[in-house]
Amino acid sequence: MSDFLTKLAAVHRTRVLWIFSLVMVGLANISSAEAQRPNIVIMLSDNLGYGDLGSYGGGILRGAPTPKLDQLAAQGLRLTNFNVEAECTPSRSALMTGRMPIRSGTTRAVPVPGLPVGLAPWEVTIAEMLSEQGYDTAMFGKWHLGYVEDRLPINQGFDEWWGFPFSTDVSWFPDAVGFDPKLFETPRLYEGKKGEGVRQLQPYNKEVRPFIDEMIADRSVKYIQRQAQSDKPFFLYIPWSLVHHPSIAHPDFQGKSGAGKFGDSMMEHDYRVGQVLEAIEQAGIADNTLVIYASDNGPDRAEYPYIGDTGPYRGYLGTVHEGSIRTPMMVRWPGRVPEKRVSNEIVSISDIFPTLASIAGGEVPDDREIDGVDQSDFFLGKQTHSNRESVLFFAGEQLTGVKWRQFKIYMHGEKTGLHERGYNKLWAPEAYNLELDPKEQHNLALQNLWLLAAALKPAFEYVYSVEKYGLILPGGDKPEVFEAEMPMYSPQALELAMTAIKREAIKKMVKDKLTALKNKVVGVQASPDS
Repeated sequence: MSDFLTKLAAVHRTRVLWIFSLVMVGLANISSAEAQRPNIVIMLSDNLGYGDLGSYGGGILRGAPTPKLDQLAAQGLRLTNFNVEAECTPSRSALMTGRMPIRSGTTRAVPVPGLPVGLAPWEVTIAEMLSEQGYDTAMFGKWHLGYVEDRLPINQGFDEWWGFPFSTDVSWFPDAVGFDPKLFETPRLYEGKKGEGVRQLQPYNKEVRPFIDEMIADRSVKYIQRQAQSDKPFFLYIPWSLVHHPSIAHPDFQGKSGAGKFGDSMMEHDYRVGQVLEAIEQAGIADNTLVIYASDNGPDRAEYPYIGDTGPYRGYLGTVHEGSIRTPMMVRWPGRVPEKRVSNEIVSISDIFPTLASIAGGEVPDDREIDGVDQSDFFLGKQTHSNRESVLFFAGEQLTGVKWRQFKIYMHGEKTGLHERGYNKLWAPEAYNLELDPKEQHNLALQNLWLLAAALKPAFEYVYSVEKYGLILPGGDKPEVFEAEMPMYSPQALELAMTAIKREAIKKMVKDKLTALKNKVVGVQASPDS
């Protein structure tokens, strides 16, 4: 009997050790997976044009060399067909949510403070998604996605924030003739932490303006140094104030360029980006830090001729011509993103959310339309092509155009001149070959009506998605509008078209289900056990 009990105890110990080993292996795998999740740093410049950086044809040719940003461009992937939105707020909304701003009620730049507009708390941001994956999150700089408390960064997934919720041009306001602080409260800087609220700091005026990005850089560097000592990965979002007007560089950079006050601001911006990159290197975390740099839209015309350069394209902020919506973007992750790679594949700012979710093991919401696509394999060099070949463009709430491959098809017109602002209806769609005609001047639509098919497919898919998921109104909390308009289509014509599309969608769904059922039956019959 004692031998039996001894053997039983030995078997029990073996099983316990085996289970313990499995648990330890599982924990080790979890720890390994956490170690593979990179730190993520996103830097977003403001109103920087496609042709401002040396690596994009500007730099020293513009009288303002950009050595730090040019070096970053050579260390990873440089995109030449990166697409953003027509204004600051819409681009930042698409970045944060992976959704077209028309869906989120963020179609125009957030106006004066006090209005309950901006990004609804219902939306899921990159910061919230990464927080759920164990990331520490911080933001230093321009938010521009709402002023009221529940729409500020610390209530949208960020653990801490320092900066300003409005646009940089507010620093002009206190010096304006007739400015009344009773009507419009003097703009101020803010800081806050999740769960603690925000507090106001010093006024944001023309005296403070030259020092804003120095403050952003200092806080970013200190955060990187602190987080490098932590076991947790971090997400740092740095939306710079430069090179948005008013162009007032730090005193150390005034008069340093050959391009006036804008060139001075451009040189400072390059230096500030370099400070962040140097901090990552010195902290010894470069190999496990994914860095994304981009601009939110092209140049504004407010301080002409001291403005950014659109490169070979035309159009300014507020338009959906290439000079506005095509900006620099670079991706660096040593050992993971191949160096010195340049691609003209189409990528949208909305793609950043699902791409980071894939890389960090996060979840993309499935209860709403997500317009971004996962570009992780493309970024990491596992495939040569982007996972998208088209993107829709809105001017405010107006569906204006579609980019498809090398073509741009307009269903609504717009004025793009230096002193022109406005939109107009078109008699017929216009189309341009962006490779042959980057300035979009030679309309080839009437000779190539087949291009309308390329534009109508994503446009009708958008209308269909609105009926399914709805749109949030500016200042709204959840989707409440379930109808969408389309240029050149009356409501009756659109309804007929959508009815046909829905009919075809139902046919396809039934056909796919029948095919799946047939394959299942065939598989069962072919099974040797059947």
